[in-house]
Amino acid sequence: MSDALDSLTGLIIPLVGQPLLLPNVAVAELVGYRVGQTAPRGPEWFIGWASWRDQKVPLVDPGLLMGQPPTEGPGTRILILNAVGGRPGLNFIALRIGGIPRSRRVLRRELAATGQTGDFVSQQVQLLDEEQPLLIPDLEAIEQVVTEVLAAQ
Repeated sequence: MSDALDSLTGLIIPLVGQPLLLPNVAVAELVGYRVGQTAPRGPEWFIGWASWRDQKVPLVDPGLLMGQPPTEGPGTRILILNAVGGRPGLNFIALRIGGIPRSRRVLRRELAATGQTGDFVSQQVQLLDEEQPLLIPDLEAIEQVVTEVLAAQ
């Protein structure tokens, strides 16, 4: 098996609850935290819109979406994700995160599934040298609910 199938470069994304594990290629940019426009209505996890590169990007708290505490505090940042689902008008999603992500090479042999999946979680995993289990988010499902919330705004 090739190295490309045995490893990937990932980012460990800090949240107040369990951190996320994302592939590097899913991330467009990390920026400082500021809300461009708050949402007038919608679920608690939909914060509003972040201004990024002259665009309004829907801003989500992934912790709240996944049933964890809200991510707020002095180290709060915004992580801009590339949308992967091909939905018209949704090119990026902004996540409110609890700090600066850590880059990590993830080797298949160091990764073990440890928990249940959920509505917005593809898999809970444990990395060999990480203290806490990590959540791999279901980006397609997140994009779908963001699309539904945007349609209702």
